[in-house]
Amino acid sequence: MLKFDMDNKRFEPLAQGNFKQEQILERYDFQSAIVSSWEQIKHSLNIPDAYLVGQEITPHHSVQNSIDLLAFDSDDSSIIVIELKRDKDKLQLLQSLSYAAMVATWDREKLISQIQYSTVSDSEELVDLINNNPLNNTVKIILISERYDPEVIITADWLANQYGMDITAFSVSLYKLEDDTFVNFEQRLPLKELEDVYEKRGFKALKADKSAVTWDDVLPKLEYPFASEALQYCLATKEGDASRRRFVGFRRGLDGFSSITINFRAKYLNIYLTGDPIDAESFLLNKFGADLTISEWAKGYSFNITSDTQFRQLKEWLGD
Repeated sequence: MLKFDMDNKRFEPLAQGNFKQEQILERYDFQSAIVSSWEQIKHSLNIPDAYLVGQEITPHHSVQNSIDLLAFDSDDSSIIVIELKRDKDKLQLLQSLSYAAMVATWDREKLISQIQYSTVSDSEELVDLINNNPLNNTVKIILISERYDPEVIITADWLANQYGMDITAFSVSLYKLEDDTFVNFEQRLPLKELEDVYEKRGFKALKADKSAVTWDDVLPKLEYPFASEALQYCLATKEGDASRRRFVGFRRGLDGFSSITINFRAKYLNIYLTGDPIDAESFLLNKFGADLTISEWAKGYSFNITSDTQFRQLKEWLGD
């Protein structure tokens, strides 16, 4: 990572450290930071639709070990096992595979009981999404570590390509600038350039029975005053998916964004934008104001609509 010295027109390297040197502990520091910053971290991990279920979760009554972090991807109703290591560990992949096998035996009731036990934020919304959609039979795995032994990456890549397992690996790097500490997540597997051409054999997202859940069921659970108007605005264009509370591809090819999806969360509208037009963040800040918080992820951007004023600005931009 480089610092851009604008005055002298040059780049300066930041001092690179590691978790051990900085006395950053795996569970009590690194894991705790991920939990408390989940809304930001999930974009770095390319799972923008994921809810955090909990940490240090026992996957089966027959074992004493625990899963570092467990998440639920509302995009396809899959469970995500996240395994953290401060340094490289040849057993990291084996641990995550065994945890995934155990979690794969869970039914909806087991997952919901774990959520209620963990008392995670947005638990009511998460339970509602799980109740309205069948669980996917695929369990995803995310590995996070400073470094990896080659055999871990090679084996994970083989499992993904030959058997369709959904395994992603991120390396985390630590940098120092005076008293500030910076952390960078970099995807190691699959390579971003090859991700779109990977064939996920054996991965089948389950389709919910749309007749079971209607937007009339969803509306009373939305807490913002413009929820009804926003829903009618979206329904005037397309049917949407009430079971997942979203309108995928609500607009396409607008101002350089290939697709715009609107998600109806309990406390706000969440907007996902795919594509990367020039000066995208500046464009959005000009549209919605300088106080807009924008998250960047692998395929685009995300932000929340929390006020009536922002909703008016959204409607003006998206048009009829």
